[in-house]
Amino acid sequence: MIKILHIVENYTFSSGGIRTVVKNLSEELTAQNYTSFILTASKEKDDANVFLVNSDKKTWLYSKEWKYKIKSICDEKKIDCIHIHGTWMFPQFIASKYAFKNKIPFVITPHGMFEPWLWEQGTLKKKIYFNLLTKKYFSKATIVHSITNEETVNLKKLFPTSTIVEIPNLVKNPKKEPSLISNQEKYIFYIGRLDEKKGIDLLIKSFIEINPPNVKLKIAGEFNPYKENLESIISNSSIDSNNIEFLGFVKGEEKDIFIKNAFVLAAPSHSEVIGMVNLEAAILKIPVITTHQTGLSKLWAENGGFLINPNQKELTASLSEVLQWSNKNQQEQGEKLYNFVLKNYTWRNRIQDWLMLYKSTL
Repeated sequence: MIKILHIVENYTFSSGGIRTVVKNLSEELTAQNYTSFILTASKEKDDANVFLVNSDKKTWLYSKEWKYKIKSICDEKKIDCIHIHGTWMFPQFIASKYAFKNKIPFVITPHGMFEPWLWEQGTLKKKIYFNLLTKKYFSKATIVHSITNEETVNLKKLFPTSTIVEIPNLVKNPKKEPSLISNQEKYIFYIGRLDEKKGIDLLIKSFIEINPPNVKLKIAGEFNPYKENLESIISNSSIDSNNIEFLGFVKGEEKDIFIKNAFVLAAPSHSEVIGMVNLEAAILKIPVITTHQTGLSKLWAENGGFLINPNQKELTASLSEVLQWSNKNQQEQGEKLYNFVLKNYTWRNRIQDWLMLYKSTL
């Protein structure tokens, strides 16, 4: 039985896709008779097999407790492999250093945090931090895990001597079909962080440009200061502001119901490594407009989905095309995308990739 310790800086719902990925991975490993533990600075109260570190420095999550907790769990639970998620905080740095110094195999999953678009945000600071601190230990990882082909190419430049294994983000089949609301209004749906990276401003501008009759744009995501930027785009336009709704944070069954009742999900991100929401919508048979920068297979665009560049022109054209579909067309495209994702991006068909990865570290 292989025992794995996952290091995650934030395991709350607010961490978005990373929580979903790590949670699903841990559950699937448990089903395969692996033992999986999670160490984090933030978790939800009902999380099981999750250990907590009290970090006194919020900017870097620094705490001496990280090292002590990692050592304690590794010694007590006889950990075979440490899996580090993310790149820019103290937990990832100290975990990689500890694993290397104590000769424990370790895997690093950057989760797209080394992608070019993100490097451009605060480049100098990140380059100094990477080159002076983390590169020394990250380059010693037993395996660097990439999620997309584009990420593999980028990681090979940063870690030319490392073993890089590519496995995409995967989605679970829903345990039950979400409710369909009769006489539901027609809407375009976005769900995710309210962040410049996500291209929500492009989505709002495209929606305003089209101004489709009897269609709404619903935006789900925890409110933060960036919401004011988005609201200013709406207030400076002539569109009826009631046609664009900010729903706040939604999760669980409520989230699935919002997705299932959407006409299309739009995720025009500037940088992503297979955003989980794209897969979650597809597995619920909802067509998805997303970008080439999410790293999805090009076949996505031939199987009920759209792949565009994150600009208003292409997004407007895609939305306009979708909104001309009949309900039957929409259902047919959703079914095609579902079948494509079922084959290529589900745990049921890809769990062996992860089992092989972990076995190769030992």
